[in-house]
Amino acid sequence: MEHLHHFGLPQDPFSNEPDLRIYFESASHCDAQRRVERSLRQRKGLTLLTGEGGTGKTLLARRILESLEEEVFEATLLVIMPGAADATGILQRFARQLGCEEPAEDRGGLLGQIYEHLAIVREDGRHAVLMVDDAQVMTPEVFSELSGLFNLEYEDRRLVSILFVGSPDLDRLVENDVSIMPRVDVRVRLQPLDIKNVAAYLNHRITTVGGNVDLLPAAAMDTLFKFGRGRPRLLNTLADNALFEAYLAGRPAIEPSDVERAAADLGIGPDPGSTFTQPTAAPVSEVAPIPTGLSGVIDMLPTGAASLELNEPVADFELTPEMESPTAAPATLDLDAGLEAALENFGTPEAAETTASDLGIGAMEFVVDAGASSGVVEATRSLPAASEAEMTVAAVDATPEFELEEAELSPLAQGDVEELDDAFVELLEE
Repeated sequence: MEHLHHFGLPQDPFSNEPDLRIYFESASHCDAQRRVERSLRQRKGLTLLTGEGGTGKTLLARRILESLEEEVFEATLLVIMPGAADATGILQRFARQLGCEEPAEDRGGLLGQIYEHLAIVREDGRHAVLMVDDAQVMTPEVFSELSGLFNLEYEDRRLVSILFVGSPDLDRLVENDVSIMPRVDVRVRLQPLDIKNVAAYLNHRITTVGGNVDLLPAAAMDTLFKFGRGRPRLLNTLADNALFEAYLAGRPAIEPSDVERAAADLGIGPDPGSTFTQPTAAPVSEVAPIPTGLSGVIDMLPTGAASLELNEPVADFELTPEMESPTAAPATLDLDAGLEAALENFGTPEAAETTASDLGIGAMEFVVDAGASSGVVEATRSLPAASEAEMTVAAVDATPEFELEEAELSPLAQGDVEELDDAFVELLEE
């Protein structure tokens, strides 16, 4: 191919053909193989090997098949095709693999032939292994029929071990069969490759065919990991298409943009479990509540703060003439002088709360600027409604500003409390 020659590649490094010559023994595949082989060598009954599509289960199954010595095992690998997975057909294929030239048509005769040949294998000192790939396409009836083979015994020893290989649908198939689920001896899950093994895998594919690893820089490798989900088959597909994109652009190596273009053409989004993270907003319940009351504001002032400044305009309030009543609040409530006198000597949060309560301004809401060194506080206030008359309150445009100059904050003495009480009385009389 012309684009392969452009990069000095004698053959395609990213082919998805199940070729054991370019098999890569990742940490995940090595772990799964050791677990499965342990089960088969101990002559367990039923073993499951599952994994997401494209993680390399088929190639691993062939690798395991090759690792089983002929002088020790009589191993058979059957691949189940969708729509052709009837129990009789599969059992006939297994019988032929065992050496039966003319498998019977009926179930009873077929099982008798299989048992006879399995007994011969045992007499030879070997152990039979049946491996079924793409086992998730089997119907529950076929699954139960094949699983029943591990019940065949000869001289009190099991005649065959079975390995089912398939997608996570196989797990659900097993879990739905209450007669088989308790009989599963070993379950192995083939995990996707992590970023370290993805880089090692792709470099292995390139060097195996005589290519240069500079063809895939680190940035392109990270992008392949992001879109490839750690699945060898998908990684091969993306890398192959990205290689062609780089060729069309006349570049000597694959760039992240080539991988992104290949992923877009294939309709593949980034893997949320890899380098891509979706930003999430904090739940409303986690937002810190805004403190209410002067005590909350005082608690939040920076250490050593010398002034308390109310920046938002605080309007005077007056009653409209037609709404005046003997029980109504004073016609005009001027907080200017009263609040300044009340705050002049306050020293504790409790005293400040008392001040706010006596003034009728307990319903104050505060927004504190935590970044301000002066401890600036913005406040709004509302008056309690009249008890007997509905009043219309109009705000005056005046925007007085209150500021407490630098003063030393100290606890109130008894005399200070009395002086503060007099200030409250004067304020209310006005």
